[in-house]
This record gives sequence, C-alpha cells and structure tokens, in this order.
Amino acid sequence: MPAKTPSSPTAEGPLVFQAVILPLLEEKCTKCHNADKDKGDLRLDNYEVVMKGGETEGNIVPGDPDKSLSMIRLLLPEDDDEHMPPEGKPQFTDEDIALFRWWIENGASDTMTVKDQTPPPGTEARLQELMKGASARIDPSSGASRAWRMVSPAGLRRLALAAVAAAGMAATTPAAEPEAAVQQAIKAVETSGATLLPVSAEGTAYRFTALNVAKTFKDDGLKPLVPIADRIQSLDLARTQVTDAGLAAVAAMSQLKELRLDNTGITDAGLEHLKGLANLEYLNLYGSKVTDAGLQKLIGLKNLRSLYLWQTGVTKAGVAQLHGKLPGAYINIGWEESDNAQPTAVAAVAAAKPEAKPAAPAPGKPAAAVAAAAPLPATAVVFRDVVTPILADKCVSCHGPDKSKGKLKLDTYADIRKGGSDGDINVVPGKAAESLMVKRIHLPVDDDDHMPPEDKPQITAGELAVLEWWINQGASETQTLAQTKRDPKVDQAIAVVLAASKKAAPAVTKAPVKPAPAPAKPTPAPAKPAPAPAKPAAPAVASAKLDPAIAGKADVYQHIVAPILAEKCISCHGEEKGKGKLRLHTFADIMKGGGEGDVNVIPGKSGDSLMVQRILLPADDDDHMPPEDEPQTTDAELKLLRWWIDAGAPEKQALSAAKTTPEIDALIAARLKDGLPKAAASAVAEADQKPLVPPMSDAEKKALADVTMKMEALNATLMPLAQDTELLRLSVINATDKFGDKEIALLAPVAKYLVWLDLARSQVTDAGLASLAAMPNVERLHLENTKVTDAGVAKLSSLKRLGYLNLYGTKVTDKGIAPLAACAELKKLFVWQTGVTKAGAKALEGKVNGLVVNVGLSEEEIAKLTAPPPAPEKKEEAKPAPKPTAKPAAKPETKPAAKPEAKPAPQPTAKPQPKPETKPAAKPAPKPTAPPAKSNNPPPAKKQPAADTKPKAA
Repeated sequence: MPAKTPSSPTAEGPLVFQAVILPLLEEKCTKCHNADKDKGDLRLDNYEVVMKGGETEGNIVPGDPDKSLSMIRLLLPEDDDEHMPPEGKPQFTDEDIALFRWWIENGASDTMTVKDQTPPPGTEARLQELMKGASARIDPSSGASRAWRMVSPAGLRRLALAAVAAAGMAATTPAAEPEAAVQQAIKAVETSGATLLPVSAEGTAYRFTALNVAKTFKDDGLKPLVPIADRIQSLDLARTQVTDAGLAAVAAMSQLKELRLDNTGITDAGLEHLKGLANLEYLNLYGSKVTDAGLQKLIGLKNLRSLYLWQTGVTKAGVAQLHGKLPGAYINIGWEESDNAQPTAVAAVAAAKPEAKPAAPAPGKPAAAVAAAAPLPATAVVFRDVVTPILADKCVSCHGPDKSKGKLKLDTYADIRKGGSDGDINVVPGKAAESLMVKRIHLPVDDDDHMPPEDKPQITAGELAVLEWWINQGASETQTLAQTKRDPKVDQAIAVVLAASKKAAPAVTKAPVKPAPAPAKPTPAPAKPAPAPAKPAAPAVASAKLDPAIAGKADVYQHIVAPILAEKCISCHGEEKGKGKLRLHTFADIMKGGGEGDVNVIPGKSGDSLMVQRILLPADDDDHMPPEDEPQTTDAELKLLRWWIDAGAPEKQALSAAKTTPEIDALIAARLKDGLPKAAASAVAEADQKPLVPPMSDAEKKALADVTMKMEALNATLMPLAQDTELLRLSVINATDKFGDKEIALLAPVAKYLVWLDLARSQVTDAGLASLAAMPNVERLHLENTKVTDAGVAKLSSLKRLGYLNLYGTKVTDKGIAPLAACAELKKLFVWQTGVTKAGAKALEGKVNGLVVNVGLSEEEIAKLTAPPPAPEKKEEAKPAPKPTAKPAAKPETKPAAKPEAKPAPQPTAKPQPKPETKPAAKPAPKPTAPPAKSNNPPPAKKQPAADTKPKAA
C-alpha cells in the first residue's frame, strides 16, 4: 500500500486512525489508559503510544492482527482476567472488532485514509458514527478531549479539516488550503509548542490554546495571531504568563466567543482591552487579580453568557451591579469564608444517622407505603431535611470535615457549592445534568470516577432523583417543600428519606454546628499517631554533634536534600517514571515542577512550596505525598527540607557556609553520623551531570539549527530533552517511510548531544547503526520493527550510557545480543518476536547487573491465552450458590454489635442471635464446592466490602 503524504487526507478522505480508531479507543479504552492513568504502563490516547504498547511489547503488530496483543485480548472470553476491556465495562461490538482488525491488517498506519482500503462489509453505520464523533470533538462548544490534545499540532490540523469534511461520509469538494497569512501563523504557533486549529473545514475560524506551554507562554506568544485576529474564535490562555499588556493583541479579535484567562496575572487594567469583544460568550477569570472596578469594563459585552470569577477580588455587590446590566449572564464567584458562617452541618446528621440506617435501603414498595401513610411536611427545608441526610449517609465519610478526598467537602452548603480542587462546578443551580456531583453518580459503578466508590453504599435511584430535582429547582439552601414544584415520583423518594432520618433531623435543627465536632474528633485520632513516632526522636538527636571533618566536605543539596528525595520520592518521580509529569532526580527537575506548571519549590518560602504543602496534608488525603502506602517523610526530614527551601534552595552550598540552628545542627548530625551518603547522593548528583557535554559553541548552535531544519523537512522531530538543556531527543514517528541510513548520518554534527532516539518502524539498517555508534551519550534507543540484524546490534556495544533498547520485531538472535554485555548501564532490553531465545536472554542478564530482557510471549503462551475456557461441567453444583445468599440474612449479626438490648424488639434480632453459631457450622460446608464454578466467585466477592463497612459504622 503506497504511503500517503500528510497533506492528503483532506482530499482523499479522513485519516482512519484519527477519525475512526482513536474515537473507538477513547470510547472504550482511554479511561484506564491515558496520560494521567496508564494501567499496565499502557496508554492508548495517541498513535505513538498505541504502537509503543505497555509492559508487554507487541500491542499492535502491523499487518498481523492475530499476533497483536490488543486483538488477542479483545477476543478472549469476557470473564477471562486478561480480556480487555474488563468485564462490566463497555465492550467492543462485532463491528468495532472488524474495524480494528481491518486497520491492523492494512498496516496500522497513521496515514491510511478511508479511501485507501474498502471498510469491512456491515460496518458502514458504525464507521459513520465514529467519524461524526471525531468531527464533534473539534466544535469549540463541546470542548476538546484529553486524547485529542495529545495528537501533534500538525496532525490535529489535518484531522480538524478532514473530520469536519468527513461527517456523513460525504466525499465533498476538498477544503481549500489556508491562505498565506494563516499558514504563517500556524507555523509560528506550532514552533512555540502552542496549538492553532480550524473550527470548520472552510478554515474561516480558528481556536488557539497554549495548554502545553502555559508555564513559558508570554505576551510575545500572541504576536503570530495578530495578522489573523479576526479569525480567532476561541482563545485559551489559562495558567500562562500573559499580562495586561499582552491583551492588547486580544482586543482585535472581533469574532472571539470563548476566552480563558484563569490562573493568570490579569488585572482590571487588562480588562480594558476586552471592552470591544461584542461576540464574547464565555470568559473565565478564575484566580486572576480583577476587582469590582474591572467588572465595570465588561458591561458592554451583551452576548456574555458565562463569567467565572472565583478567587478574585470581586465582591457580591460588584457582581450584583454587573448582573443588573447583563441579566442573561451566569456569573460564578465561588464561595467566601463569610458563606461558611452558618453552615448546615451535614456532619451532625452523619453522627445521628446510624440508628436510621436499616430504613434507608428500603426498596420501592415501602417508599410508596411511606408516602401513602402521611403527607409530606410542607415546612420541611429541602436542603436541611432531605438533601443533607442523603449526603451524610453516602458521601460525608470521604468528603467531610475530617477527610476531603480531591479537596471536596460535602458537609456544609457552602462546601457543596464550592466544589473540589480544580474549581470544578460541583452543583450548577438549575442544571443537574451539568453538575459534576450528578455526572459522577451516573457513571458506571466500576468506573474510577463513579461516586460513591464501588465498595461503598450506593446512592439509590430515589435518592438520585431527589438530588437532581433539588438542583433543577435551583439548589436552594432555604427553600421549603411548600415553595417547590412537586413531582409525585420524587415525593415518594422524599418520604423515604424523611422517614429514615426522623431521629437525625432534630440534631441539625437544634445544634447545626456544635454537635458535629464531638463525633468527628475521634476519627482523626487514629490518623495522627503517624507523625508521633518522629517527634520523640528529637530529644535523642538534640545531643548529637556533627564531625567537623564531615561538615567540611558536606554539600547541603547533594548530601542532605538529594538523599531524602532519593529515599522517599524518586521511585515515582525519577528519571524512568515521572508521575504527574514531576521528576525529582535532578536539581533542575525539582525546580521545574510538574505537568501543570505548579511551583514545586519557591526559594525562601517553604510554606508556599507545593512539595512541602503535599507532605503536610493528612496521610489519607489523595494529594498527600508520599502516598499513604509508601514510606513516609519523617518529621526530621521535613524540617531539613523546609530549612533548605527557606534558605533559598541553593544547588551548591557548603554545609559549613549554611546558616543553621541548634535543632537543624542536631538533625544533620544524626543524618550524617555514618559519614557522607554515597549511593543515594552520588546517584542523584550523577543524574544531574549526565551526560557530560560541554556547552554548545556558536558553530555547533548553527549546525543544530541546520540539522533541525533538515529533520523538519522529513517530518521528524528533533527537540531538547527538557527545558534548559542542550541535550536532544529525536523521534521519526511521522517520518518512518523516509528516514533511513542516509538521514541518520545527517545527525553527525550534533551526535554527542543526542540522548534519546526513536527510530521505530523506520528504514534504518545495519549500515546506519554505524552512525549511532558515534553517539556516545545515547541512553534510550527504539529500533523496533526495523531491518536491523545481529551485525548492526554488535555496533551498539560501544554505547556505554545505553539504558533502554527496543529490538522488538527485528531479525536479531542470541548471537546478536551477546555483545551488549559491554553496555553496563543497560537495564531494559525488548526482544519480543525476534530470534532471541529465553536461554540467550538469561545468559545476557547474567552478565549485566540489573538487566531485564523481555522476550514476550511464545506461540504456546499465546495459544494458551486465546484458548477457550474449559466447559463449566459443574454448573449443576452452582445451585447451592443461593445458600450463600443467606449471608445477607446474616447481616443482622452486625446489629448485635450495637447491643442496645432495647432495639432487638422492633427487629427480629432476638432470634438471629443463635445464627452466628449456625453460620460457621453449616454454611462453610457448601463453600469449598463453589469455587470450581467460576461464575459463582464474583457475587460473594462483591458483597464482601458491604459486609465490611457495617462493623466500621458500629
């Protein structure tokens, strides 16, 4: 199949991967395999990572779906542990599998178009549905998905034009190429790392985002947009360094409808430039420095529909004045401390609630009975008497005064409206469907974002109906039932809630706040002993003194700070693994911070440094670092880190020159009592210097510019390995058909600066590897699916820094990998679907310390994976399974734990008391016979968590 040029999809139909396969993966897979969550180290949110695979190589084998691990797993029985997507998640349909197989069979290319190959019969409707979905994602009102943003800017632009034109499968007239001014703007924007995309196939309107370069994006970055200002319809400058002066460029964007300036330094002066944006509909100023005076400059924006002002200097009075001028606008100012003055304490209900719990799970029939028994009290306050008990019962244990997962609290009205950590709108008054609270309840129970979590008591259909009804009524704090529009179905659910919380409601009415702390304080008590062990250590340390000889040689960062981070942080935030895009293995990375431009360390201000803030969070908080199940930072280590930051966080400072206190002296003496740390400190220091190359000369910089231009002409990518470094990385993912031995020779002028090279699926042969051997600092090398053989691999033995090598799908054998024993730093070698045997792999592992050679799955192992499960002959024996359902009957045995002897009267707990003895004797007997029937295991397993939660409540 001839390779298509990148510009052809518009004329010849949409790109199959981006318009069909990517939407399919996003629909069924990327919730668990994306940039933020990569189960099994597998991501499926862009072409490069789909082809790369996860822990096991061979996710996609171009041309051979039957050897592609993704297809093998799709075809496994649904109840097989290796089947993907997991049982209970949305599954691939027959049409989905046919389309996926069709793409792989035809080379799994990212340039293949629908017209290259005839789609499988019977898939036309599904193909059209997926392509329309792809088209919808570039509508600015729908918002771009994370996977969409992960595609390269050039690829996005091609897809944007192709997918819009492709909706409905119509082979319409090709979209015209953008005129020179637009092309020039696109080129300049892409060079900066930002993104400029067409909103429509005609190219009359564009959307701009600086999301990927927010940390470094300044006013100058807007200059390329000036010549096409009247074409910009959406502008995302959130978290950038843009100032008031930069907004002068925005003033000319007459067609602008959407503008994001959240978390920027914009002030009232900057809003002066927005006065003339007559078409502006959405404006986000969250976290900026605007005040009421600035709002006056927005009065003329008659089309403004949404304005976000949370955490700004704006007051309610200022908003009220603006709302009078713009009555059609929704203005969100978040919540202030004053709003917390008289909260309705959901925690108080939670404290009293356990008594009423037996009534809560009542099914639909009792609800009707309750409703019929008595009319609903007209004076009942909906939030206090109906909504609060639901949240107290199902949410406050994780989102309350003592524990606030995701920084979300639901124990007061103010907190419910305020939302969680990223300013997400938890409740949108009048719009239940747009409220995050409701969206999460509606997710499948096994979805990671579903709330409450799968192993917790779930919101019932009736409770959900009540919450949605309350929000759609305006989510008022004070509205009574008499003041609402009633719904008979919701009335039944309200009756159940009121009946269940009769004893809890008075606790809220009489003492809304004070009762809450009493039951709440025992909860944190178990959590606080964690830091306690560290504090007693202080007196013992106080007498320690540092050896002057050691003090004279010690460096604060290298010998004190770096070893602490190496012990507690680098396993998740190091060179090989950078969770949240945060790495802490070098000084530069520590200062750089994580993925969203958060300031990890602020020299001189430890209290404002994210590193310290996260250590100080409660251990069970989702954002606490290190995670709860990892070794924790001790009190002494935290004090040393804070001391270093408050002293300016220097990279090079002799301990003898540092200002200390008697306490810090004692802590350092205890830490260095056995001498200067060698392993941890040297590892970090070495990483900081690796590889050792001199700064580029002017001639080398000129050569780099020349080489970069040549790589761009090939559609390859040559870029710095990280910010503030001259080390380079090369990827030819978009140039595999053009990049061969001659092209790799073009890199000679910058050979010593190359550290990472991805040459997978390229045309490189053994001859080209001679050029690689002249790149002394290469640490990571992808050669999978190339024509490389033993002769070529032998040339790589000179790469002393090589740590990662991928030879999957090549013709390499045991003989070829043997010379790699000279690569002492080699830690990962992938040789799946090569001639390498397990014996050859083991032999090499024995010669290189710490090396893991991945030989993948053999034909026999693949056969085992794909073999159908044994016929469930013992299905007849599964019939005793109903007996374990007697377990729910045993649930009352948790009630005797509460042993208030008055309560057994209303419930048949007097008789169940003998049952605990019966249960151990009689019930376990059938249990051993149940496991052979695979289908019988899941139900008891799923019920187990529910049983566990009750003793906790008691």
